[in-house]
Amino acid sequence: MGAVRAVGIDVGMQAHHVVVVTGPGPGPGAPTPAVTEAHVIVLGRTGSLDELDAVCAHADAVGIDAPERQTDGCSLHAGTRGRCAEVALAANAHGLAARLLGGPVGMLTPPRHAPFPARLDWMHTGFELWRRLGASCPGVPILETYPSGSFRRLAAGVSPPVRLVPRGRRTAAVQRLALVAGMVELPPGAAVWGLDGVDALAAALAVYRMITGSGAVMAQHDHPGHDGSRIVLLA
Repeated sequence: MGAVRAVGIDVGMQAHHVVVVTGPGPGPGAPTPAVTEAHVIVLGRTGSLDELDAVCAHADAVGIDAPERQTDGCSLHAGTRGRCAEVALAANAHGLAARLLGGPVGMLTPPRHAPFPARLDWMHTGFELWRRLGASCPGVPILETYPSGSFRRLAAGVSPPVRLVPRGRRTAAVQRLALVAGMVELPPGAAVWGLDGVDALAAALAVYRMITGSGAVMAQHDHPGHDGSRIVLLA
């Protein structure tokens, strides 16, 4: 395998933050990948989504921090339902030996035919992005990522473990960037990125490391009737 190009997208209702990580394929002693592009795709601006199509068209994989679609989901607890990958991050259920570290997700995707709360409207933007990229980049694998879960895993894995700063704090982006700084060569301006850019970086790194076998995990179920949802996280 030659160079691997992975794109991470943090979905927003006004703009998508996009980071591209490029590096070698799997192999012993491979050098560290690098951030080679960073974009802010302002929604509603003429040509902005065409720009995003172009960024993703030649990727080896795209990671999107948003669910692909609504499904009938799995039962979780107290009558709630989530997509199978969300349940894998929330509970030991449906045959899983243990809950996968990184969950629970902060917002369960409403099942089909269920009320859709206004606070989750950003998911509709994500659904549309999945549809668009599936049509414009048909040969590119598109995977769901969960940066918050990735950072939770990384924070628990360092010695001593780190307590994550809440996302609303000014230092949240700095702390999370430090957790992935050893995995990737960062551009000079990364130190001033906001949390959206850092989340896009984590999404790109998750799919890059999945492709290269260098440290990623997949939250999913394989029970009969599972809905096919999968979420990639940094290991």
